[in-house]
Amino acid sequence: MKSNPQYKKIVSLVVLCVSIVALTTSLTYAYFVSQVGTNEQEKITIKSGDLALTFRDNDETVENTQRTWNFGDTIEKELVIENTGTRDAYAKISWDNLINTYLAESLTYTLEEKSDDSGAEWKTVETVSANVPRSESASTQLLADHLYIPAGHTYTYRVRITFEDLPDIDQTADLNATFIAKFTLEESIEERLYDKIKRTAQTTIPNFANPATTDETADGLFSMEDDYGTSYYYRGTAPNNYVKFGRNADGQDMWWRIIRFNGDGTMRMQYDGVGTAESNTYTRGFALANQTWNSNYDDAKYVGWMFGGENGSASPSKEQAQRNETDSGIKTKVDEWYKKNIVNTGYSDYIADNIFCNDRSTPGKSVTGWTNDTELGYGNNATAFGATARTNAWNTDINKVQPQFKCPQENDKFTVEAKSGGNGKLTYPVGLITADEIVAAGSGKTSVTGSNYNYYLYKESVYWSFSPFYMYINPFAYMFSVQDGGSLNGRYLLADSDVATVINLKAEYIDKLQGNGTIDNPYFLTTT
Repeated sequence: MKSNPQYKKIVSLVVLCVSIVALTTSLTYAYFVSQVGTNEQEKITIKSGDLALTFRDNDETVENTQRTWNFGDTIEKELVIENTGTRDAYAKISWDNLINTYLAESLTYTLEEKSDDSGAEWKTVETVSANVPRSESASTQLLADHLYIPAGHTYTYRVRITFEDLPDIDQTADLNATFIAKFTLEESIEERLYDKIKRTAQTTIPNFANPATTDETADGLFSMEDDYGTSYYYRGTAPNNYVKFGRNADGQDMWWRIIRFNGDGTMRMQYDGVGTAESNTYTRGFALANQTWNSNYDDAKYVGWMFGGENGSASPSKEQAQRNETDSGIKTKVDEWYKKNIVNTGYSDYIADNIFCNDRSTPGKSVTGWTNDTELGYGNNATAFGATARTNAWNTDINKVQPQFKCPQENDKFTVEAKSGGNGKLTYPVGLITADEIVAAGSGKTSVTGSNYNYYLYKESVYWSFSPFYMYINPFAYMFSVQDGGSLNGRYLLADSDVATVINLKAEYIDKLQGNGTIDNPYFLTTT
């Protein structure tokens, strides 16, 4: 049963939080004790070739409070890692000689870091657990791994241990509990790419209305929820999102640019050109040139990657228009390209089945801002589709430029298999970039903002997106596209435009990528 609250208030916390100094005394009394030393003998130094890490406890005070600690009290301990070597390093900190006989959830901890060039700003670091591990006898337990310490820099880490008041648990056993620990440093293996992406992700939301003209992800990628979880996306010039993956039917290396890391851990990338095999140079280009979206264009159904009824027949309802029965002309061409250059060349096993959103939702004129919008979504009825509102295509409110990576309609989530979270209608797991991804990458709102030559999706030519724009009153249907000046705008379905295919690399291969993502040292996967 739960202990009396007044009784719990006198429960004392037994904690000895020490530095790297050897610990020879044990504790059975109920106080936080912080014992520190920073002389040269009490530092830990790892040296190997051009690696040199020095680790020390940064708290020079000796604190023995000699008083009772109440529930909710927290002790802080600062530790310092200094990289005096000539190469960047990864380190891990462990609880060493740990004895913790408190209840499993009684002691929680957090870890924060600040660097010598970030001033007083603390940043939360991911740890292996939220609770201090229990240990009846002295043991070593991992506290945090993959801590990145650049050459020539010093990082300070703050461990905060809190004695929790657990409302539904009898904590009487904590009266005689013991906590003893010191900390040790070891070199860690290089941080996994996906873990690094998550660790460095920015928490701010960009002003999507403005074009991104610099590398806005230099300090970490931006994040946004998608249909699988949290997605991390590149924005701006992005000089570190180059990938060299696969060889086409002509034996040339295919180059790609990473759009984002999806919520399921896969990596979405857009085709960017080809280069001579084994060379780190390439010519920017497209998978396909001068392609129309579909041979018919006078019905709202033709904005679909697939649509209902035969090509040339009118749609009598939104439900019929959006049945995924017939391939669009562009889907047929993209599938042919994929089969020729991915399947037939032996690279299909590396590709994930991930959602491509052909958003045909019809939110209506109060949302899209187009006064002619009927919201009907079929036949030749004037209709603006979902991305029109999110990209502020009708310029109703600059604050409404709010891209999203979640697909509003289940029917528009194109996948090969239904078990991948989509409609199971694709022949191959290949598609195109969405208008939302284009805005998130830095296009700014539609072409009224003018050209943008300074973000990574600018390719000096007009190319199709995966997102429907509107069924106009002509009646002509339009898709979103990236213009030859880099801006986002609409494109009439019968107009010739280029095609930059998009695929997703399976999560299991992300950590096997080599390189650093720059054009001189792109990410690449050894596939032979």
